[in-house]
Amino acid sequence: MAEAMPSRRLLRKVWRVAAVFFRGDRKRKAYWLLSIVLLLCAICAGVMVSISYIQRDLSTAVSNKDVAGFHKALWKFIGVVVVATPLLAFYKYSQELLAVEWRVWLSNLLLTSYFTNRAYFDLKMEGKVDNPDQRICEDVSNFVLNAVDILAIIASKCLNVCAFTGVLWFIAPELVYFLLAYSIVGTYVTVRFFGAKIMHLKYQNLQKEADFRYSMVRVRENAESIAFYRGEGHEVASVKAFLASLVGNMRELIAWDRHLSLFSNAYEFSIFIVPYLIIAPKFFSGQVEFGVISQTAMAFHKILTSMSFIILKFDRFSGLAAQTERLDTLFIALGIHDQLFGSYRRQSSKRAIELHVEDDTDGHPLLNLADSQAPISGSITREEGEGLVVRGLSVTTPNLRTQLIHNLSFELLPGESLLVLGPSGCGKSSFLRVIAGLWSKGAGIIQVPLQKTIFLPQKPYMPLGTLRQQLLFPALSSEYFSDAELFKVLEEVSLEDLIQRVGGLDSVCDWSDVLSSGEQQRVAFARLLLHEPQMAFLDEATSALDMTNESKLYALLQRKIKSYVSVGHRISLIKYHSRVLEFKGSSGWKLYTQKEFQVHI
Repeated sequence: MAEAMPSRRLLRKVWRVAAVFFRGDRKRKAYWLLSIVLLLCAICAGVMVSISYIQRDLSTAVSNKDVAGFHKALWKFIGVVVVATPLLAFYKYSQELLAVEWRVWLSNLLLTSYFTNRAYFDLKMEGKVDNPDQRICEDVSNFVLNAVDILAIIASKCLNVCAFTGVLWFIAPELVYFLLAYSIVGTYVTVRFFGAKIMHLKYQNLQKEADFRYSMVRVRENAESIAFYRGEGHEVASVKAFLASLVGNMRELIAWDRHLSLFSNAYEFSIFIVPYLIIAPKFFSGQVEFGVISQTAMAFHKILTSMSFIILKFDRFSGLAAQTERLDTLFIALGIHDQLFGSYRRQSSKRAIELHVEDDTDGHPLLNLADSQAPISGSITREEGEGLVVRGLSVTTPNLRTQLIHNLSFELLPGESLLVLGPSGCGKSSFLRVIAGLWSKGAGIIQVPLQKTIFLPQKPYMPLGTLRQQLLFPALSSEYFSDAELFKVLEEVSLEDLIQRVGGLDSVCDWSDVLSSGEQQRVAFARLLLHEPQMAFLDEATSALDMTNESKLYALLQRKIKSYVSVGHRISLIKYHSRVLEFKGSSGWKLYTQKEFQVHI
């Protein structure tokens, strides 16, 4: 939750998030851009001081009807305008350039960390960081813009205070003391009575905006399923509930912003007349010139706004606080702080995860295969090797509540294949997750060719891009495969008409919508046949296909892939596997040869 400002803990978080850019591999450019911004800020402050003196001379010349003095001050003003106009434009440009460079670098850092060591998967499984996509896309941009703006504001205000305090001190020292006391009281009232509440509401607003957007994304991604169920009523009620929660928070935030605006307006306008009350008597007595009145008013206003920038720019600070909290949490989860500061440890998937995760996607509850066995909280070891060797494998769900597999051991030699059978929810898919390294809770050793395997999930992933990229995924380059090879593999999986239907290998479509579930599974098989891994793992990878196409694909698999492991329900798959691993209820798992299992059934 966002905190009241200026909290030391919050300031430390702002520094941690901001310092990442200035300690990264482009820190020289970062410091160079920052130096330009601060230098231009100092020059602009000097220009404003000079304008105050020119304004004084203009007012005095008009009051004294001094034509020569007026023209002289006017030419000075024109000269300052000629210098200040491009200077201010370049000052704004330098701020925007710093913000762009900062955002690009920070976004690249987060994206790299997000996809390293399957961190994106860990974050989803752990459930500790909500909407990481929004944090990377929106919070980074807003944080950088606010940080650069506030940095420029602080630098400008500090310089203005230093410059104009000197001006005001020589005119009316009592105004300097008054301003100091007034700004301290105003800042305290703002932070004490508005700070924590507004920052909390802004933090909640970011989260509720993300939840509302995510609810709409889910509708788009599951449009067909919702339509089949005629679930529009449920979905619109669900989405409207997210909207109502967001609007409720926004209404409360608007109300508190109104309270703050009332206070800040009263704070700013209530002393507008003060410098005139102090200087006017001096002018009437002949102690100062007429132009000193306007110069004093300008200096007074500059110092007031500079010393009260927290009050007058509180929306910026509250937004920065909320964005800092969200980015700092993401940085900790991705281990970025640990890399640069050495003060945090990566909260990886190997720790206890509170989020309950069910096996399989059909919603069946997980079965505890060994009630007498307490779930094991250790880690499973994966090693490089030929074939598939499982030694003393015990698998526990990530939430540590249920043990799926207990003390399983077997060996699948190179050239052999295995079919995993059992009812939904018994741990078949979990077994593949463990082999892939997605789950690690439990004990035992798994030996598998780590870098020469491909996993086919039940629902294939269709990345954005061309048909060629669909076939080559997850490879990035097509240099190893000719168009003829791609045409051939599509023919082998009975998709020879697909190229003509979509307009060629380089056509771009929303493939999840264009292709049926069965066609998507055949595209996944085409990827497998193209890459020809040493070992393949298939999690009901033909469940959407008819028996004829399934038999054709498994015949290709049997001919082209050295070893493979399949999870399935259909007994017809047995003939394509040399071994069968079956779940036997309370007895656990039992391994058969193909002939033994055919006799058994």
